[in-house]
Amino acid sequence: MNPWHTIDFFAKESYHNNMNTHSVGFYRTKIADHFYEAWRKARRQGTSTWVTTDLDLPWIDILSLVDEFEDIWVFSDQNTQSVGVGVARRWTYHGPQAWADWKVDWERLISENTLPPDLQVGGGVAFSVDDMGHTKPWGAFPRMAWTLPAIMMQPVSNGILARLVAEIDGNLPLNPVINYYQELLDRISAPHPDPDTLPRLIHHLSTPNRDQWNHLIADAVSAIKAQQLSKVVVARAVTANFSANVKTSPILHQLSQRNPSSKIFALRLQSRTFLGATPEILLETHEPFVSTMALAGSAPRGKTAAEDSLNAQALLRHAKNREEHEAVKRHILSILQKLGCTVKYSKEPRIKQLPTVQHLFTPITATLPSGSSFWSVAEALQPTPAVGGLPPSAAIHWIMQHEPFDRGWYSGIIGHVSLKGQGQLLVALRSALIEGQQATLFGGCGIMAQSNPDEEWEESQWKLRSMLEAMNVGELL
Repeated sequence: MNPWHTIDFFAKESYHNNMNTHSVGFYRTKIADHFYEAWRKARRQGTSTWVTTDLDLPWIDILSLVDEFEDIWVFSDQNTQSVGVGVARRWTYHGPQAWADWKVDWERLISENTLPPDLQVGGGVAFSVDDMGHTKPWGAFPRMAWTLPAIMMQPVSNGILARLVAEIDGNLPLNPVINYYQELLDRISAPHPDPDTLPRLIHHLSTPNRDQWNHLIADAVSAIKAQQLSKVVVARAVTANFSANVKTSPILHQLSQRNPSSKIFALRLQSRTFLGATPEILLETHEPFVSTMALAGSAPRGKTAAEDSLNAQALLRHAKNREEHEAVKRHILSILQKLGCTVKYSKEPRIKQLPTVQHLFTPITATLPSGSSFWSVAEALQPTPAVGGLPPSAAIHWIMQHEPFDRGWYSGIIGHVSLKGQGQLLVALRSALIEGQQATLFGGCGIMAQSNPDEEWEESQWKLRSMLEAMNVGELL
């Protein structure tokens, strides 16, 4: 007999105005009753029990919640929003076994067959799951982490659907569990003021600096000409220090307004918030179907429609950018085909326009072979040549040896996936890590044999611009 059981309760009470004292008390009573009933059953049977409880809440500005919780993930675009608050269960990993261990734990969770299939885990994977030899600015941030949230929220037509997910152990006291969930709900339902303005910028520093960057690009070009690499992506970290703690909510609102075609994300762990607006999907999954993209080759947006069009046409004809894009596309197609996928893609790249930059873009769709997992595809694709280089292992080794900071989750994976295998895994670009009064912003460039340090520095500025402008520090450009 399966020792895991699920009890589904639906305490649905609609409130179209702000929650009053009576409604909060009603929810607290319902949660306590449901959890106690599950605990009694688990205690009798000597098992652990999952409880899921749905609540209808008034509308909440999801992006305003990030600063209110120590454990939270948020994903938002023009069509959907999803937020996970608190921790029902978390998995963290470090080192070369991270992917293998996570796939085993994922299959174990699915095989329990006790939770609703539309529940989501949210989290991500660092650029490299191995220790890169640095800690700044990530500190103890895990190399891989996935969280099944205590409360998952999504907008619906008349408010917010909040689903509580709790693992009740009949051998442990129940009161701490009830208190934890009620505290989370109280904080969600508390008034959230309009986003604060950002504090004053005091100091900023680029790592590497301009001279170091020139040497770094020259070293990369030399490695390419010596045929050690065919391409490598070189990144910068810009550290900005402010006069007070940086609130993430106003940044997320700015990113959302300025980047309508990107996916807005935020994840808070270890007192640090990783957030951004990425244009690149590593893998969108509706098993057995997946989609991905080749996104490589960049040009600035024009100041006028005519200049914008000229820049786009020049990008399509630009030899270095076309070569870079084709190399990335060939690598992705090769991986999918080796995994036994049936692949479809457009022969010629398109232009993907973002507020500050435009890219060469090729959408790719694939059908997974029977018995294959989208997690295996994600592991094989990450990091793509668009953020690492070619050959992949040699490029990653070069980056670890030469970049003077730890990329952490920048250019890694961040995403959310349901237990039935539907969701998005994103390449974590156009992003920043925030802790206290400090924000570290990231941007990188694909280096080929014909790359020029000045042009690559300028390209990195285009890519940093979206985060800088969202933080009202465009003067760093």
